[in-house]
Amino acid sequence: MKRPFLALLLLVAPSLLRAQEPEVFPEDAFLIAATASRSAESVLTAERDLAAADVLRTTLWPDPTFEASREQPGRSVRETSAVVAWAPPLDGRRKLRREAAAIGLLAATDRLESARLHLHLDLRALYAEWALAWDRRALLSDHLDRVVELARQARERAQAGEIPGLLARRFALEEAQVRADLGRAAARLSVARGALAAWAPEIPTAARPATPRLPSVDSAPADLAGRSDLAALGREVERAETLRALSEKLWDTPVLGLGWKRVEDRSQAADGPVFSAGWTVPLFDRRRADRREAEARLSSARGELELARARASAESFAAREAYLRLRAEALAAERTAEETGDLLAGATAAYSQGESSLTDLLDAFRAGLGARLSALELTGAALAALRDLEAAAGRPLPGDLP
Repeated sequence: MKRPFLALLLLVAPSLLRAQEPEVFPEDAFLIAATASRSAESVLTAERDLAAADVLRTTLWPDPTFEASREQPGRSVRETSAVVAWAPPLDGRRKLRREAAAIGLLAATDRLESARLHLHLDLRALYAEWALAWDRRALLSDHLDRVVELARQARERAQAGEIPGLLARRFALEEAQVRADLGRAAARLSVARGALAAWAPEIPTAARPATPRLPSVDSAPADLAGRSDLAALGREVERAETLRALSEKLWDTPVLGLGWKRVEDRSQAADGPVFSAGWTVPLFDRRRADRREAEARLSSARGELELARARASAESFAAREAYLRLRAEALAAERTAEETGDLLAGATAAYSQGESSLTDLLDAFRAGLGARLSALELTGAALAALRDLEAAAGRPLPGDLP
């Protein structure tokens, strides 16, 4: 009997084809290649570099000004003067500006760490999309191989008069549907592969991804003390408090001048030192607008920090619950998908021996494919939930693979 052998061939052939799969390009290698770009690093560190420049600016002493003049109001009188003026930073504002700039640099550094984490998660999402698209295409390709072989056998049996031609045509229609699904999966894979190539052009063309696994994580809520974005918001509150103290400084340092003046006429000349001082008296503008602005910024920074902490706590709890549930469902779906091999073998053998109808066989094939695709979709959803959990925790979470 050739029909039992056909059932075995339909199940074994895809495994033989997979033995020739290309070399795996792991996720870690992709992350290293993608983050090694100088362009990406310069974009991430731009804010921190600007904050460092601001710190340097506040440590510099103000420059003096030099002014020289020569006047000749009449033919016999001429006056020449040169003055150097300087406002020494003795009013306490320089210290507060330095403190505010230093706090701003710490906040920018915290935001840089947060940006790096989100870039890391975005790159992992790209890799996961590539891996899931690859697996989806592989599942549909295996399914198409089985359907094509069944369609070929059905045509031969129809030509031999063993089955009606209508049954063979149903196989042909099923094959056309699977080819359309495979085409869409191949296009999706091409898009995902192109997105990775934009970050890491050195990925070999023939390389394939490794499907990321779903690690187990602690069911306890994550400690949010290490979240860089929350730390940055806390720094912004400190900076706003320093700027408020700066706005309360009313008196400016006087501008001191030292120079030399020479007055000449036809008969004699006189010269000597010149001393001057200029002071802005806060009579009308007592920095009320600056103080109100500083208070508003401080109130806004405190409110933003409070809301961010509440939101982070809620997001962490929800993301952990979602991941634990989706991980359990994905692992269960994987176990169910692994059992579809026996289902397909039994359905193919029963059909080959005339114990079941074509409808039963096609339903079994569709159910098996649906179970595998469902497991793949659940894995993708669980991986997305894991990234959400790590984003809520503010760091990659340690975990054990199942």
